[in-house]
Amino acid sequence: MVQVRPADVDRFLKKPDPAIRVVLIHGPDDGLIAERAAAFARAVTGDSADPFSLVRLDSADIAEDPARLADEAHAVPLFGGMRTILVRYAGNRSINPSVEALLEAPPTDSWIVIAAGELRKDAPLRRLCEQNQGAAAVACYADSARDLDRIIDEELVAAGLAISSDARALLQSLIGADRLATRSEVRKLCLYAADAGKIGVDDVRAVVGDASTFAVDEAIDALALGEAAEFDRSFRRLVASGTPGFVIAGAALRHFGFLHLARSAHDRGASPKAVVAGARPPIFYQRQPLVERQIAQWPLARIERALAILNEAMVESRLRSAITDEVIGQALILIASVAASLRRGRAA
Repeated sequence: MVQVRPADVDRFLKKPDPAIRVVLIHGPDDGLIAERAAAFARAVTGDSADPFSLVRLDSADIAEDPARLADEAHAVPLFGGMRTILVRYAGNRSINPSVEALLEAPPTDSWIVIAAGELRKDAPLRRLCEQNQGAAAVACYADSARDLDRIIDEELVAAGLAISSDARALLQSLIGADRLATRSEVRKLCLYAADAGKIGVDDVRAVVGDASTFAVDEAIDALALGEAAEFDRSFRRLVASGTPGFVIAGAALRHFGFLHLARSAHDRGASPKAVVAGARPPIFYQRQPLVERQIAQWPLARIERALAILNEAMVESRLRSAITDEVIGQALILIASVAASLRRGRAA
């Protein structure tokens, strides 16, 4: 069985094992799959100028012609050197017979890299590659905070830039869903700040973070803290700038869903600070004290009532599409008034 451990992936991809000729790269992060497949191809072919050193196939091509994969893998390179056969696996048709044939008679001048999406543990292709000594399986999951730090540092070094700790924390909270998208955003940020020498929070907000996202967060915090006047101003400003009311309501639903989980953990003994620190995705550090106050302020029963109000408002706004923003706004103001009464109760 060759199932590459996360700690060994980079080393495995940089120095291919000649005994392993079939590599399955799979998981939910398409960007990371593409990056790792490209890294493996570079390790195999080096700086080869041969346009045939990389052959791309779809799993449908192989399913239609099962011998196609073996023919490509065993073809003698025209200009010598090594070749990579990159197969994009869609999962709708099996290519196992073709892969099994290669494992029985492995090529000497090529490697086969199969890029797949997320595969269950019992998926036939994944089982085949994990259980055969001539194959390997590499899982690609969302980057951890440590991975994001490494990517940020790599791009900063390449650009000759520094970053403040606040900006790094904000940047980490905004990236990480997809490896290629993450690198693209960090490179774009470095290009934006190239003349400044150091990246600050304002740079991250301007380039990576959608300004409306920060404005929505500020509105939701005013809502949950019972600052009704501030929320009303924020809501009207967002709607006037083009943010639909249902987007703000959706953000409120997600936030109160988080508060429900957080308050449940708090009632079981966890501190609000610990709950917020462990939130996924991470909460930007400047918001953390505000969210901690909300967890302490809102009892479970009231959070459930707020969720019910939001759900009812979402349904009604669809039925009364001509006045969607008004319907949403009234529901949110009602929640803000509940929060204000809770805050006064705590103060008393």
